[in-house]
Amino acid sequence: NNINQKNKPMKIFKKISMLLLATITFLSCDEAERILDELTEFNITQDLTREFNVSISEEGPETLNDEVTFDLASINQIQDDLDLISHVVINSLTFEIDNFTGDSEATLSAASMTFGETSISLDNINLEESDIENTEYPIGDPTQLNAIADELQEATQITVTFSGTVDNTPVSFDVKLVLNSTISGDVL
Repeated sequence: NNINQKNKPMKIFKKISMLLLATITFLSCDEAERILDELTEFNITQDLTREFNVSISEEGPETLNDEVTFDLASINQIQDDLDLISHVVINSLTFEIDNFTGDSEATLSAASMTFGETSISLDNINLEESDIENTEYPIGDPTQLNAIADELQEATQITVTFSGTVDNTPVSFDVKLVLNSTISGDVL
């Protein structure tokens, strides 16, 4: 009986040690899982830039219609992981008029940009003034940006159609379109 009394503190110590070891192991597994998640997830924020090059040589009001494509495969960091993309967020969508030559009264009107199935109307723009002032035009409301992001996430690319009417031609100018997005995924 005296031997059992001597071993009692040892048994308690063993039980506490086992419980402590189990607790540390459990916490370590959660921490290891969190670290593994961080190591296998990717979040890339990047500007995708495309340009419409407009050149109208005819006089009078002329209609323009041009296309470019945004393709997530053009982002080097995710080229091999396109099938692992789980979420696309468009942080901003802007355009700017550059390299204008022509009549100072030339105006872009009745213009729109269509991203896949989502069309965004643009305000009338004096082309020369916009180029001189380096005006950057934000476009799209949150609902439109989410729709574009969903389509881009699903297909990994989206075609953008730019259309409108330009008066006081001939003119030439570029429309620089910038889509800033965050692309997320998990390699495991």
